[in-house]
Amino acid sequence: MQFQESNHYPFPAHAVVQVFGNKDYFINKYTGAGASNIQVLEEQHSDGKTRIAVSRHVDIDVDVPAFARKFVPDTITVVQIDSWDQATLRGNLDIQFKGMPAVVKCDMTLTDDEGGCVLKLNFSVKINVPLIGDKLAKVLGADLKKKFERDSHHAQEVMAEFAPSYL
Repeated sequence: MQFQESNHYPFPAHAVVQVFGNKDYFINKYTGAGASNIQVLEEQHSDGKTRIAVSRHVDIDVDVPAFARKFVPDTITVVQIDSWDQATLRGNLDIQFKGMPAVVKCDMTLTDDEGGCVLKLNFSVKINVPLIGDKLAKVLGADLKKKFERDSHHAQEVMAEFAPSYL
């Protein structure tokens, strides 16, 4: 299943992409969004490219239909890898859910916009469960969209702490 989302930031894209390469940004963002057991698993910076992998526990924010209950626990361990090319302002986001047969892949693009920039997220949700995989993907996609919207508000606050140092 394919989904799209966009977030607006009141800072230029060149500053925002640098914030996205700062592990402390993710720790602060996820803490404020209610995640627990946040761990930075990997941090790489090389030739204008960044890669940060973070594990965290998150609660499901949508009502899970009865058919999906055995596949979707109330709290999930999420491993997320954010990779960015700071020169092209393009990135990738890979999300794995421990204990769930789900994978999320996302292409990200930052573009300058009047008064700041826009982060465009084009993501796919794939769940490898025969017969109900697409239905589960819709549930998980709805949960992710809700999290992106909620996290966007908190990310704005955290971004305001970090971005000025990159202007």
